[in-house]
Order: sequence, then C-alpha cells, then structure tokens
Amino acid sequence: MKKRLLVCDMDHTLLDESSRLSRENLEAIRAHVARGGLFTVATGRAPAAIRVFPELLPCINLPVVTGNGGQLVDLAGGDKVLRSWVLPPEVRPLMTEVLERFPELGAVAYYGLDGFCSFRVTPLVEGLIEKERRPALPCTTQHSPWPWNKTLMTGDHDALLEVRQWLDPRLPGLGRTVFSEDTYLEILPLGVSKGAALSVLLEWEGIHPEEVVAIGDAPNDRELLELAGTGVAVANAAPELKAVADAVVCSNEEHAVRACLERFFP
Repeated sequence: MKKRLLVCDMDHTLLDESSRLSRENLEAIRAHVARGGLFTVATGRAPAAIRVFPELLPCINLPVVTGNGGQLVDLAGGDKVLRSWVLPPEVRPLMTEVLERFPELGAVAYYGLDGFCSFRVTPLVEGLIEKERRPALPCTTQHSPWPWNKTLMTGDHDALLEVRQWLDPRLPGLGRTVFSEDTYLEILPLGVSKGAALSVLLEWEGIHPEEVVAIGDAPNDRELLELAGTGVAVANAAPELKAVADAVVCSNEEHAVRACLERFFP
C-alpha cells in the first residue's frame, strides 16, 4: 500500500541536539507536501512549543498530536482542541508526595491548550523552559491550575528509575509513567500515548495504518511506531525503540527526516 502520511516526533528526531530545524529536513518536508503528501507531528510539546517553528507550520496539513498523546489539536483551525485526555485528581497528592520524597527532583505540569507550570525549578527544568521558549508559571501542586494533561519530572536517569519504581505501584487505574528522554519521566493519563492519539486521527481521516510512516527516538514513541505501517527509529534512538522499529535511518544530526522521506516516499 502506498505511503501517504509521515508522522514525526520533534525533539531528537526532527530537531537537532540544539533544538533547531535543519534546512535539509524542512525542504524535504516541503517537497513531500507539495507532491500531495500528508505531514504532521506527534510530540511531547504543547502547541505553543510547536509554533516556535513558524516555517514548519504551512507543512502541517493534519491535526497534531501534543502532550505525548494527551491532545489532538488543529493548528490551522485556530489551535482548536479536537480531543483531550487529562489526569485524574488522585495524581495531585501523589505528585506532592513525590516532591517530598525526592528533594532533588525537578517537576512541571501541563494544562489546557498551552498551560505550563513549574513545581520545582532545577537546571534541567531551566533547560526545558529554554527549549519551550516560554516561561513556566511557578506554583505548588496544591494550588496549580487544574486539570493537568501530564506531569514531567526531571533528574538523572538512575534517580528517575527510583522515582518510577516508587510511583508505578501507586498509579494503576490512574495513569502510567513513560520516559520521553533519559532525564524526563512523565505521568500520562491511563491509555494515553502518541499511538493511541494517532489511531483516533487516522480513523477520522480515513487513513489506513499501512499508509503511515512514523519516525521517533524515545520510549514514548514506541506505540506510535508500532501502529504505523512503517516504524522508523533514528540512529540516536533508545535501544528499546530500535528493537521495535521496522527500519533505522541516520541520526537527527544528519537530517534523519530527509533520509526517511527519501527512503519511504520516493
């Protein structure tokens, strides 16, 4: 079945390690869309953090998956939220306890269309804020805006593994944890993933999964690659993602999205 749609993760996949969009990737995407191809992104970012790349926006011709699957948003339709999933209220006291038990942990939460608040700012959280190119509202877990789309905790990977070990037995029926980077551990609503959100989008648009190529780098991309007819990992991807990918292309520093388009959309 001919490929029609490319779904692309952003950080460490479409973007380089300095969070820049290369001219080579952009031109390849523009050419794909000009030939009648479909293109969208599936990202942990909120819509505001996609819009910091205005040159990319004209290429996105389907709703985007944001918040690691927590929202489907029509950017072309005035940032209209088409579907959203949120965390239950029981997660709020869990986050309070996590921050008490792990005092070196940084943490933020996302809410609404573009809401972004910080519970504890660390150097890694400062880096996240810089990547988002917008400030985070300082607040406590008890007094933050609600409901949350997701929470994100930062720390070194071994520390986050300890956090996950403590959290996971307390989350059944409430949500699930996933690594979006080695230093980012997120709590997502139950059943939420990039793949689950993409399946809703494909049903709306009448697109068969076999017509889809998806490319990513991190464990939070696993369901996305498994749903797509062709799942592609970048060379810098986590080993567990490469294990489920149908193909591996070059790294994000070598214009991996261009390589993917040249290989699967000739």
